[in-house]
Amino acid sequence: MSEPTSGIRTGSQTDIGNVNFGNVQVGAIGGLKFNDLNANGFLDPGEPTLANWQIYLDINNNRSLDTNEPSTLTNAQGNYSFVNLPPGTYTVREIQQPNWRRTTTNPAPITIISGTNATGVNFGNNFFAGNISGFKFNDINANGQIDPGEPTLANWQIFLDFNNNGNIDGGEPSTFTNAEGNYAFVNIPPGNYTVREVQQPNFRQTTPNPGTINLTPGANISNINFGNNFFTGSISGLKFSDLNANGFRDATEPTLADWQIYIDSNNNGRLDTGEPNTFTDRQGNYTFANVSSGTYLVREVLQPGWVQTTANPGPINISGGTNAAGVNFGNNFPTGSISGFKFNDLNGDGVNEPPEPRVANWSIYLDLNNNGSLDSNEPATLTNPEGNFSFINLPAGTYFVREVQQPGFRQTTPNPSPITVTNGTNATNISFGNSLVLGNISGVKFNDINANGRLDAGEPPIANTQIYIDLNNNSSLDANEPSVFSDAQGNYSFRNVPVGTYVLREIAPPGFIQTTPPAIVTVSTDISARSIDLLTGTSEDELAKKSFDSDPVTDSSSKLEQEIFRAGVEPDSFLVGAAGSDAILNFDGGNGGKDLLSLANGLSLPQLNITQEKNANPIQISNTGELIASRSGGSASAVSDSNLGFLAASPFA
Repeated sequence: MSEPTSGIRTGSQTDIGNVNFGNVQVGAIGGLKFNDLNANGFLDPGEPTLANWQIYLDINNNRSLDTNEPSTLTNAQGNYSFVNLPPGTYTVREIQQPNWRRTTTNPAPITIISGTNATGVNFGNNFFAGNISGFKFNDINANGQIDPGEPTLANWQIFLDFNNNGNIDGGEPSTFTNAEGNYAFVNIPPGNYTVREVQQPNFRQTTPNPGTINLTPGANISNINFGNNFFTGSISGLKFSDLNANGFRDATEPTLADWQIYIDSNNNGRLDTGEPNTFTDRQGNYTFANVSSGTYLVREVLQPGWVQTTANPGPINISGGTNAAGVNFGNNFPTGSISGFKFNDLNGDGVNEPPEPRVANWSIYLDLNNNGSLDSNEPATLTNPEGNFSFINLPAGTYFVREVQQPGFRQTTPNPSPITVTNGTNATNISFGNSLVLGNISGVKFNDINANGRLDAGEPPIANTQIYIDLNNNSSLDANEPSVFSDAQGNYSFRNVPVGTYVLREIAPPGFIQTTPPAIVTVSTDISARSIDLLTGTSEDELAKKSFDSDPVTDSSSKLEQEIFRAGVEPDSFLVGAAGSDAILNFDGGNGGKDLLSLANGLSLPQLNITQEKNANPIQISNTGELIASRSGGSASAVSDSNLGFLAASPFA
């Protein structure tokens, strides 16, 4: 619209014409301000509008908002408009805000014709920001860095701590690590930031807090990482054998391996599926590692035959990093024992009677396989100075207690019956009696008139001849050597002679020379409990009429001229009275299983004590009574007396 020309004056009755009014229709320019998130220069679905951005008409096209140039702010919906614009050409511009960049080109000049409205003059901007990213990992070895094999951690909250107070506050941006443990803050305006994590129970941060991050426009700050270690505690202890059952581990008490220890989560006193458990190692130690904060009850799985001597541990409180040690369990095996004594059974009656003494240093053992011998794996002990022995801490079971025989002794008490030991029982007074095995050496002193070295019929005895045992074999009678004199019938004897080999000599009577050699006599341990009487006769028929142990005596294997003796079906002892030289002892198991002792035809036998077990192999005894041969492992033996024959020396020789 144009104003009338100024300066027109009117007077009376003056006519002034062509005073005209011209008008033009105005137009408008409008558009939208949006956040071009993907920076493609177009408004895409989902991209938000931007309020309070200043848009202006750059009248002089100097790209600056001058004081006389129209401007407006985008409203809450991001819209702006310039209205009542006269026709003309306009340049529309925006005032850039910090850290933003325009993604749409500046609009071209817009021509407004009377009554036209230019719309869709839009401005797109992208926040020209930076990014901060990193990852969260489980720092298993707590060394503050991620090592091969250490996993990442998902669902941990990371936040920008605007006020740097260490806590996430309302309005502070946060995010969660993804399945790979990664996190990112994107499109962050440039500035200084503090990145922190929200701690989770039982974890501790092993990496230092990141320092202040200066984010410049467009910068991408990565590897702002957080390492955490499961900040757990542990429970450990020891399992031991409480030998004295006092509830404490004493210096010499051993530990126990392979015992099961468990955390009784429901406190029902038994190990349930899912409850943590472990076994004690070789040193008896156990450990529950990486135990979360909480209260725990530790228990053991009791093994058969054992009792717990320590009280159950009380509730154990584990807080971050607590290590509860010394949670020990003591157990005692309520075993039994076997004890007894060893005595010298002087009278051999199998009963310990005064004044029979106890015997020290005698080996007693548990015959685990009942084979009658002490094997390397079998427990053994020696009787103490008082003759006592004991086996303690024996597990329940049945045991055979035996002794190791010593030379020259025989056991007079029967072997103990199997002993059953139950928990806590003590079998006492298991006794072993032994007596020293003693033999007799006897013979005849005779005048060997024909000097043939044998006692023949009609040869008279010699009385009062001193016979001695030459202990040191020096051919002289010494003060400590036993000696006796032959009686009126020429007989002599040494009684209760210990087991051993002896040399018998004589003090020759004046005027006599010895026709038999010195006798070497062996006294053996294998002597049975009973002896058998001497049977004599001159013919087989006469012997057959005699009785022996209620059984008839017969022999069909040889023609006897002097004696026959028969052993029973059990071991027997023989006392053979005869004079002569070599003899054959033949135990052949003949006559219905009866053992026979026979003399070879024409031979005689020295006076002997002979022990022979049933069905043993043949043995031969010399004229001196020595054992010449026997079956290996057999029990046949001989205890021999000796005859000493002498021939009177001729005074004219």
